[in-house]
Amino acid sequence: MDRPSVILICPCSVERKNGRIRRVKYWFPLILAIFALLSASLALAEDFKTVSGKEYKNATVTHVEADGIIVRTAGGISKIYFVELPKEVADKWLAAVRAAEQAAQENRVKEQRAAEEERAAAERKRAETDKVADAPLKQSLEQFQAAEQRASKAYESAAKGALSGQVFVSSRGGENFKLGAVQVGLFARDAIDTLLPAIKKNADYKIGQLRQRHNQKALDELNFCYSGGFYLALLQSPIRTAETDADGKFVIDVPRTGAFVIAAQARRSVGDTTEYYYWLQPVSLEGQQQLTQNLSNNNLTSTTGTSSLIHTKDLTGE
Repeated sequence: MDRPSVILICPCSVERKNGRIRRVKYWFPLILAIFALLSASLALAEDFKTVSGKEYKNATVTHVEADGIIVRTAGGISKIYFVELPKEVADKWLAAVRAAEQAAQENRVKEQRAAEEERAAAERKRAETDKVADAPLKQSLEQFQAAEQRASKAYESAAKGALSGQVFVSSRGGENFKLGAVQVGLFARDAIDTLLPAIKKNADYKIGQLRQRHNQKALDELNFCYSGGFYLALLQSPIRTAETDADGKFVIDVPRTGAFVIAAQARRSVGDTTEYYYWLQPVSLEGQQQLTQNLSNNNLTSTTGTSSLIHTKDLTGE
């Protein structure tokens, strides 16, 4: 007599994304139990009679499947579906199948719970690491705000001149687009100089972290960290602000002495995409009554070889 066999589908190991194999503990005892339960029955030949009256004499069960049993008789190999067998006979063989299905479900739940706990632990670790990385930036932001407050007080009594300009961008075809309703902020140069190195270091850290993730959200955050938007988002409480008119023109009062910075950002829809523009330009009247400083393609933060205080990558798409 040929040795009977039992086919059981068992995910005894799971491969992680990092390539390591994590052994599943739950299956091995179950396999032994099911095998012990079935082996005695499989080794014995018996007669089967279906509900329709068909008989299988001296039949040996060689396989137990989800919907029936495979038997070997003198006439060959046949499959008898559980629905064809009397209930008490079907239940005898279904017991092992149901036990395997229940164990598989329990195993899936345990695996899911373990994966969730692993993700939660990774998130906690990442949050702790981010907190440490953000600490220097937080300190620099406090110094920046203190410097801005001092500059704001000095601004009130300072002799002022007018800084005027226009915000516009040029298309590849040479057409100029004037950008209205753009906020232009005035900051003290020493306050900006205190903050920029910390922002750059923090951006580099976040870029390194985001490169390890592979999803659309991480890609969007990565693009933002590369852009001037990451820097300008941290520039709060300017000394003064001015808004451009419909022609993109602005005028802002600036102390006639001292070093300052103007910051602005804008966006424009171009077809199915959105173009983002960022400026961070040093300005100084140097005792003059008036000075003109335009913000255009020529001095974007993403344009190389300009007087921009930062040099970043373009951010497009929305």
